[in-house]
Amino acid sequence: MLYFIWDILVYFIETCVVLGEMSAKHVSFVRSLYKKILRLHENLPVDLKTVGDLYVKSEFKRHKNCSPEFVPEFLSQWKEYANNLENHSAGIADLGKTLPEQTLNEFSEDQILQLHELMQETTKPNTQFSIKDDS
Repeated sequence: MLYFIWDILVYFIETCVVLGEMSAKHVSFVRSLYKKILRLHENLPVDLKTVGDLYVKSEFKRHKNCSPEFVPEFLSQWKEYANNLENHSAGIADLGKTLPEQTLNEFSEDQILQLHELMQETTKPNTQFSIKDDS
């Protein structure tokens, strides 16, 4: 894991910021990661795909112009998410993972609120996709 984070950090330093502007290589990398995640969502149940697509689009849009110090961690976490989805699609791993208490304690108030909103969204009854038998 540390090796992967180091790779992301080196990538960021070498390619992301050139005189305060993002390089074409960085933009291409972020766009390909974004598209890969959306493609991997195709393998999820329709409810999870819908919530997942909306969340990914929102997060990438919100972080489009974020401070460069947040970019390596942002990319690292989304790359790990993509890897988890790939492993799930291949039948290697279950979907999702448990967050250790220490990780939760390190979250900011905004992150806790966002996690709570995501939990509410994913646990509420969703009749939009329900098919009722009329017989």
